[in-house]
Amino acid sequence: MSPRVIEIPRTPYTTYANRLLLTMAVLFGLVWWGQWYITAPWYDGLYWFVQSALIGSVADWFAVTALFRKPLGVSFHTELIPRNKNRLIEGIIRMVNTKLLTYDQCKRAIERVQFVPFIDQYIRSDVGRNTVRQGIATVLSELWERRSDREWAQWGAQRLRKFLHNQSFIGPMQQTLLHVCEHNRYESVVIRGIDYLQRALYTPKAQQWLEAVIEEEIEKRKKDVVSAMLIGLSEGLNIVNVQEMARAIIEEVHQMLERWKQPNSTERLVWLHQWVGPLQHMASNRSITKTLDDAIQQWIDVQDWELMLEEYVCPRIREGMVSADGTSPMAIALESSFQELWNHYCEELGMVERLEEALTHIMLHIASKSHGFIGIIIREVLQSLSTERFIHFIESKVEEDLAWIRINGALVGGVAGLGTWLFLYYVYEPVLHGLGIL
Repeated sequence: MSPRVIEIPRTPYTTYANRLLLTMAVLFGLVWWGQWYITAPWYDGLYWFVQSALIGSVADWFAVTALFRKPLGVSFHTELIPRNKNRLIEGIIRMVNTKLLTYDQCKRAIERVQFVPFIDQYIRSDVGRNTVRQGIATVLSELWERRSDREWAQWGAQRLRKFLHNQSFIGPMQQTLLHVCEHNRYESVVIRGIDYLQRALYTPKAQQWLEAVIEEEIEKRKKDVVSAMLIGLSEGLNIVNVQEMARAIIEEVHQMLERWKQPNSTERLVWLHQWVGPLQHMASNRSITKTLDDAIQQWIDVQDWELMLEEYVCPRIREGMVSADGTSPMAIALESSFQELWNHYCEELGMVERLEEALTHIMLHIASKSHGFIGIIIREVLQSLSTERFIHFIESKVEEDLAWIRINGALVGGVAGLGTWLFLYYVYEPVLHGLGIL
């Protein structure tokens, strides 16, 4: 595939210069042809004017074209800019670094800028707030997507077990139970627990467990042959019915719990108050505390925290964190917290001054470290351009000036030619005639 030819849009002055060159060529042909038929002195002046204008046009066209290309195929001292591409690039870099964009100029410009008002205006705007939310949402999404839910669950379970093993539950548990038993604290929680226990009583598992306990107790009563025969006879006559006994016990417990559910239930408070003494001495009983602590540690170890975190916690976290458009609850909450923190800092004059000073210092540090990259960037960009693109880059900047050089060349050449003819015709030849030379 042939490379695409870059078409340079011509300015009106380039068109004028081309037309002027063509006009001078046509006029020269006409004047040259007419000199064989017209012998008037003024015609000689016209001939000199047109001829000199054509020479000036062609010479300047050749000179301007030779900067970029080979005019008429001539390769001697032409294509000056493409041949000196690297020198020109280094010159541009040197001019930018030493004249146009020095570090001192950048430093003075940075020190004049007040960054906080610009940042404050942007952060408070709808666009800025949306950008902050989207940025937070993107960070949260990328952070969460680094691992699967299972991996996050394993990571969380490992740290949760370590955290729970390092905690002492005996003291807080003792204080909580004392508050419940002695001062009737957390009554609403106790009532909800009683309600949950009532519902659990009527589950098949509770019924089966209670029946197994009753049967086990009946078996313990069969100490000899007589007691075994009496109990067996009672079971055969349906006097002792395990299912009915279990249902009766469940119903009795349910009715008792129903009374306990009443606010400030005297029966519940009396039953709970009898545990105040044992609870107060629980911490001093090492045997009890060690047994409870071992049971709690064992319970922590046997729990499938990975499964619980993966099925219940991770989906909720994903819903709160993962969002590409910044609408996740966590992104919105963090953005609101950021706005409150920013508003608080902006209300303190000293904080604003320190923030402004820090931003200026950061920008100066960036400028000092990256100023050298300006030359590198310019060099890489310009050297990556093909010859045609590099010519287009330079020519597009000076095309109008080059067109004026060509136009002025034609005008100056024509005027110089006409002036020369006037000098020869009105000064030089009369002097020679006067001296008798001609």
